[in-house]
Amino acid sequence: MIHLYLEYYLKRCDDGTIAVKVPVESYVVVALSKYLRHPAIGGDLLVNFVQCKTGVEDRRDSVWLNLTEYEVSFFQAGEWPTTATFCQLPTLKNDAWIVSGLCGICRHITKFHQSYSPNPKNILGFKGNTLLAPAEVSMWTKFCEVDVEACVREVLQLPSSTSIVLPTDLGKLESHLAQPLKVHNIYKLVNNVQNVKVSSSQEYEKLSGETNRFNFHANHKFAEGYDKTLADVIIFICIHLISKRIPKERLLDHLPRIASWYDRVVSDDNCELLEVCEELLLNDQTQLGVLEAEQLEVEVPTSFSLYKADTKKLNLLGDKVLTTNQPEVLGILEKVKRLDLQVESSPNDRDDNLFEWDAVPLDAKPEGGKLPTKRIDRKKHQLECLANEVIALAKPGDIIVDFCSGTGHLGILLAFLLPDCTIYLLENKEESQQLAMDRVERLSLKNVVYFRCNLDYFKARFDIGVSLHACGVASDIVLEKCFTQRAKFVCCPCCYGKLYEFDRIRYPRSRVFQESELLLKEYLCLAHCADQTHDLDNSRTNVEKSHQGFYCMDIIDKDRLLLAEELGYSVVQKRLRPENCTPKNRLLIGTL
Repeated sequence: MIHLYLEYYLKRCDDGTIAVKVPVESYVVVALSKYLRHPAIGGDLLVNFVQCKTGVEDRRDSVWLNLTEYEVSFFQAGEWPTTATFCQLPTLKNDAWIVSGLCGICRHITKFHQSYSPNPKNILGFKGNTLLAPAEVSMWTKFCEVDVEACVREVLQLPSSTSIVLPTDLGKLESHLAQPLKVHNIYKLVNNVQNVKVSSSQEYEKLSGETNRFNFHANHKFAEGYDKTLADVIIFICIHLISKRIPKERLLDHLPRIASWYDRVVSDDNCELLEVCEELLLNDQTQLGVLEAEQLEVEVPTSFSLYKADTKKLNLLGDKVLTTNQPEVLGILEKVKRLDLQVESSPNDRDDNLFEWDAVPLDAKPEGGKLPTKRIDRKKHQLECLANEVIALAKPGDIIVDFCSGTGHLGILLAFLLPDCTIYLLENKEESQQLAMDRVERLSLKNVVYFRCNLDYFKARFDIGVSLHACGVASDIVLEKCFTQRAKFVCCPCCYGKLYEFDRIRYPRSRVFQESELLLKEYLCLAHCADQTHDLDNSRTNVEKSHQGFYCMDIIDKDRLLLAEELGYSVVQKRLRPENCTPKNRLLIGTL
């Protein structure tokens, strides 16, 4: 049995009608569920609405739904089921796993539908990869999970005015739809549509006659490509809400490609999705009044594509340009020395392992995770260093979270070694987590719970947080999660050069470094140098540069641990053993 937890603000019952005021994300999930399991939600998917705990009487960024025909449960503020508090809503939960994040939930509901429906809607695209990548790395997932919902909220809150400026992300979608079609196996599609036989751009260019030509612009029919996918469904549900305030006729004047795309989605299933959206919306939508603005504006970029990868950059311009010019690096290091801090990590002082590898079954070893043979020994050394520290800290009944758990190398080992503890494996990549689930099933472990979500979405209580090579800023998010829960931590950071600031994470981290002479660009320069660590046994390695890189790692980690000390932690900064098991061999341990 799968439980779906959705947020709601207000509920009212008038003349037998059950109306609920919900955030945009809840509306999207309900509409998708109804669309895929028409005519009703139900069966093995139990829908639970839990009330937001803050006052929302006058919220205009929400929508009233008519749930009269639906079998759902309601929980008032303060009466939430425990599992509904584990992650940011909406969430899906069964006995062993929790999924959080709008696109992950929509994918799971869609896969559930395709497995059990006699006439499934095939909207997961090529090899079922639609919206597979997490929002942290995919522009498409971020657009469907975050940006388009933000557009709806912004439009819902627009006041009546003679001049209205629409959200910029609508302009980006308009520009994207103008881009030439890009899909997997593009020439297989060309062959099917045009009845030709080509396998490359060179062969395609040799085709003679216009009738054989494939219009890559005109055939960009749907959001991701030639066929309708889950991305179209999510975006359509949102754009339909926008059309309640700005009629499609007005949108046509300023966003003609979106208007045409909207019509194609409507006609693709004989108006079924449109009917679902309309049936759900309460007729009395006073907050969705039509905007009668004389002037409507929206910025449409000349060239913007959601096909591109979303690469995070430091976005440092002008006098903040990042440099690793060696004389400047030495000048920055002088500023650090003037702080008069003990910046160093200590060798690993643990004499013996607290467990025996020979007693560990195959699927709890790196070999069980399909790791390349040449990496197994180094991975074992990394795992045993972290596992030893966790074993020394853990008590029976503790909840231990393996953040960014991947295929489960560390978390599964801990689950086997600590059967009296519960291990949470938190990972946002579906394929990696499935490999971990397969390993746990073969081991018959009963103390593992899976969380498939971004780090930001995780809110559950725990006692010890661990991470092995959480990339860049992810290590700082892990530490923040531990600080919030007053949990012990054992963290081995990675990819220092990928640090970047966002709303909750600022650099430097500690008060000591914040009050120093260091500028942000200089701090990030040290972080970049911290990635210039290489195998000291390799004859091609610049040994001096590598030693500088190790020192820069210690500087960044010292800043992290100073913050932990400010929050009441006792901290230790160690190195893995042997130190050449990985260039990123620092280990941060915090206890209370």
